[in-house]
Amino acid sequence: MSNIPPQQWFEMEEVRRRRLSNAVWVPLRQSETIKQHGEHGKVGSEEEVICVGSVAIANEFREIGDRLGWSDIGLIHDPGPYAFNDGRYKPADVYLHNDREAIGVELVLVQSLNREHTRKWLVNQDLVMALGLVEEGDVWKCADEGYVDVIRMRRDSAGRVVAIEIRSEFLRDYLCARGLALRIAQYRQRMAILSDASHLEWAKDPKEIEAEHERFSARVFAVDTEGGLFGGGAFVMKGWRTDVDMDEDVPVFGHETDENTAFHSYSFERSGPKAYRAEGVLWREEWIDPAPISERVRGDHPSEEFFFSTGAGGERHPSSALNNEDIGRWLWFRPQVIEALLQFRGSGLGWYTRDTGSVKCSPDYETHFGINLVGCINVYAYDIAKLPQWQQRVWVGHNIAPDGPVSSELLDSQMRAEPASTRAPELEFAKLLDALDVVFLRLHGSPLFRAHDNKAQVLTRVHRFRAIEAAGLLVLAKDIARLTADSIDVALLRKIVNPPAGTNWGSLKLLENVFAKTVGADAARSALTPLVGIYELRLGDAHLPSSKIEEAYKLVQIDTTTRPLDQAIKLLDQAVGSLRTLHAMLA
Repeated sequence: MSNIPPQQWFEMEEVRRRRLSNAVWVPLRQSETIKQHGEHGKVGSEEEVICVGSVAIANEFREIGDRLGWSDIGLIHDPGPYAFNDGRYKPADVYLHNDREAIGVELVLVQSLNREHTRKWLVNQDLVMALGLVEEGDVWKCADEGYVDVIRMRRDSAGRVVAIEIRSEFLRDYLCARGLALRIAQYRQRMAILSDASHLEWAKDPKEIEAEHERFSARVFAVDTEGGLFGGGAFVMKGWRTDVDMDEDVPVFGHETDENTAFHSYSFERSGPKAYRAEGVLWREEWIDPAPISERVRGDHPSEEFFFSTGAGGERHPSSALNNEDIGRWLWFRPQVIEALLQFRGSGLGWYTRDTGSVKCSPDYETHFGINLVGCINVYAYDIAKLPQWQQRVWVGHNIAPDGPVSSELLDSQMRAEPASTRAPELEFAKLLDALDVVFLRLHGSPLFRAHDNKAQVLTRVHRFRAIEAAGLLVLAKDIARLTADSIDVALLRKIVNPPAGTNWGSLKLLENVFAKTVGADAARSALTPLVGIYELRLGDAHLPSSKIEEAYKLVQIDTTTRPLDQAIKLLDQAVGSLRTLHAMLA
């Protein structure tokens, strides 16, 4: 009995408690077997099926929409174009009530061609364009919101589309902008073929529950072992024409009469072992109401208001009060905000001077920032207040009360109109790698560094904010080493220096000997020392003895008692200094 579905499974109490209006993902159309066990129709088989159809109804036709059920908008309804004989034409995305009144919009269309082509479910392109979505495989993503998944198409193991779902907050925004509400009709069935159904309370007396826009039934009926109705009869009739002349070249048949037709019929009753089909079935209609406002599609002012710390005394101002280009205030943030912003697809980090740059978590929204004396991030308040709400949410989570003066280099740019002439080591690092390649190509016919498929991606991670925590410094060192020591073309350097037999020099030792031929051993060793220290630090994740780690820190001249952010800047400065010296030796 342990494998027999319990009564609670058929009754779907957990399903009947839920509402799609509370779900994160709302099905627009669905035809899916979500559970299948055993051979269909045979004793021991179990099956659960869920089907959903929907249509977006205009607000002024809500009363008509209340009467729409499974037979109107379920899977029997195929949204598509239609031309009437009286000259009228129904566009594919228009829902007609009684074939006359346009009362709604189809958000999923169905295209049927011929038997050589599988029926296609198509997302309404107005929905895609209004929400600013980009299609990638079976997912539509919002390009301006960190490429978050908004619509998804799900398939079964055979590749057949079984559901198209949309994230609720985006759907409700769209519905608001268009003055619509989504009417959903759902059918759900749980069924099993049992050898004995006596454990079910409603085995002899079906259970029926009716509520507003909902009906549930649970019942049992006898079947044979093939799943057919037990004891049921079948009637078979065969009819044929008797006036067929097989030798006639072009036969023409007249109307059927009793004289030119013949019939034969028989009937039988299903018999054999008895089994029981138990099933619970739910029909439900419900509404997904529009959002109160449409921030995305219509650009309504957001109802949510973020408050930012603006004064040393704990003063806080709402975003709306800061949304003024002449506000004359700056905000302070923990440096962790940069990494939080960079987690989004489409994000980026750029540099203007040593301590100012731009950060974006979406391609079209760059924010100018500065780093102050105590390592805090400063941004002009208006530059935050004008950002979309979802981006402000990231920033406000890292907002702090003023700590230290506003970044001097940021003020140079924004208030004094005299940008600093300093340069960020992150920017210099990438340029020097390319410069060394150019010199080696000129002198030796090949670049110093081997082509690296992920070079551009690794370069985006070489920045000071990777090392806000102490352990991050070792991770930053690892990425620098990947682009320097680990990428050096060892085969090229061996050809240049021709090392003695039996020696097994690593990439940095080989490079040292290449430069020693030009500037001498001491100068070459001194120039490469920071890169050697960085290479040693990259091994810190391998739990090297503390003495080895301390020695590596000394080679890079890092004071481990300073803030991790300062250590990261020192690490970058040393890497840049080493590369700059090497380039100067050959240029």
